[in-house]
Amino acid sequence: MTNVQILGLALALAAIVEGFVEYFFGQAIDHLSGGDKWRWALIYVAAIAGVGLAFYYKLDLMALISEQESTGVGYFLSGLIIGRGANFLHDFVSKYILQKQFNTSAQGDTDNPVA
Repeated sequence: MTNVQILGLALALAAIVEGFVEYFFGQAIDHLSGGDKWRWALIYVAAIAGVGLAFYYKLDLMALISEQESTGVGYFLSGLIIGRGANFLHDFVSKYILQKQFNTSAQGDTDNPVA
């Protein structure tokens, strides 16, 4: 696999993990009485799912960065990134990219899109 394919797989797995955890576990917690007390556990469910998928796909982002051989520690750390990755990506896009886009539009400066 190329580096772009590995990163694409990691991003896809991050989105899938977050979606499935929210769909299967988040919806169940929302329908339980007093379920709000257990919403924190979704973070750990996503982390476990991410680690499992990283080991299954032998996905080691640390080896990709350092150009070394894959290790179990690398799979584990990559799984934690996958478990939280889609949320991090969403936060980054909404905080930096979308905010910049809306601030530029709000200023009404259409001739100079770079503020």
